[in-house]
Amino acid sequence: MTTTVDTRAQVAHSLRLKPIIGVVRTGATAEAARQARVLMQAGLELIEVTFSIPGAAGLTRQLIAERGAPGPPWIGMGTVTTAARAREALAAGAEFVVSPNVHRAVAEAARAADRFLVLGALTPTEIVAAHELGADLVKVYPLPPVGGPAYLATVRQPLGDIPMLAAGGFGIGDIPAYLQAGAVAFGIGFPLLAGRTDAPPTVIREHVARALRLALAPDDPPGAGGRAAEERA
Repeated sequence: MTTTVDTRAQVAHSLRLKPIIGVVRTGATAEAARQARVLMQAGLELIEVTFSIPGAAGLTRQLIAERGAPGPPWIGMGTVTTAARAREALAAGAEFVVSPNVHRAVAEAARAADRFLVLGALTPTEIVAAHELGADLVKVYPLPPVGGPAYLATVRQPLGDIPMLAAGGFGIGDIPAYLQAGAVAFGIGFPLLAGRTDAPPTVIREHVARALRLALAPDDPPGAGGRAAEERA
């Protein structure tokens, strides 16, 4: 049986192999379940079920039960903004925890359960605080409104020893610029679904495959034009 200690290490390993967390954020539970399943089938190894989904904890339990065996794929919970949400996520079996903010109680709950922890931060003070609270990865969020890759590159000049995930609503074509700026992982949602709710699985697989390829070895120059703009969400 996989222990919680094993799970944390294996989540970290999966993120190194496929450094994209597929973010599921929608107001309809059935649509969230569909998105999560199709992203898993497309090859992602980390799926983030956000608390903005009605019945998010129940959906997390359901997806883990459907998997029927230890991951990957791993099912985590996002938008874990409070201690109460952290407890609910862990009770649901979340295999990693993502927060958009720095919250000591969330960090303590995740560390006590030995879950892989991603804390959100934006300023240098917040990034260091998240790292000191034991975040395995710091989610720098939201990046596009504050300068995108240029901001990340600037922040990483003094804080290059802290592993950072880029997030905040950018397209697949923007991944190379964030990779060049120093991101080691990426939180992406709707662009992986081709920016629509009716994209066929074949199209989603193509988008996920391209995102993973760019996250590991970019083949589009940073700032490349049309496709990045078209895919931005």
